[in-house]
Amino acid sequence: MPTTQREIRYLTTEELTRLRRFAEARATQAVTTDSVTAVRSWSLLDTLLSSGLRASEVAALRVGDCLLGYGQSSLIVQNGKGGKRREVFIAEDLKRHLKAFITWKRDRGEDVADTAPLFTGQRGPLTRNGVWRLVKCLMAAVGLDPRYATHSCRHTYATHLYRASGGDLEVVQEQLGHANIKTTTIYAKVTKEDKLKAANALAKTYQAAHQKQTTPARWPKRTPPTMQCTAVSSPPYA
Repeated sequence: MPTTQREIRYLTTEELTRLRRFAEARATQAVTTDSVTAVRSWSLLDTLLSSGLRASEVAALRVGDCLLGYGQSSLIVQNGKGGKRREVFIAEDLKRHLKAFITWKRDRGEDVADTAPLFTGQRGPLTRNGVWRLVKCLMAAVGLDPRYATHSCRHTYATHLYRASGGDLEVVQEQLGHANIKTTTIYAKVTKEDKLKAANALAKTYQAAHQKQTTPARWPKRTPPTMQCTAVSSPPYA
């Protein structure tokens, strides 16, 4: 499991794909069986992985905090860390997912007013601990490292966003809501995955150079020196 010195636990691309596919497939099947937990879990997980929000911030989301209209694609965190409000921009995939999720809630007769909680459980609005339990359940189901938890989703988002943005720390800082960019620099550290990628890239470079050399190097042939005999006159008699 890739980590940095400060134990930044994030999912690799393979782990991320495995987790998302499992949660989505389970939710798709649950729609036909009218099972609400799987549908909510998938929407919750997708929001965490595609926005970088903290578990407490996701639990506090209201329907009105989802700006999903024409020309809009963001989530409003009303009370982030330090009591700060911020706007987190999201991709079109998550926008479509959340619009479909809200429509699903409305069709079920759930409250979708602007002040209504976006994610609810059996006993009302989902809490931070409730978010943790749902995510841990999904991760365990696909056999991920037990040390992964909800904050690993945030680390995963930040790590992959840093790479996708070409190493733009300010973009990551704004999306995560870090007050100090020094906090964001933990995602710029070289990881084991980066080192392995670099090593494989170097190996490919060696292989390409080797393939270009179709014939082995040979020493040029050397022509042996020609032996010439010079006639020597007999010494005169005295």
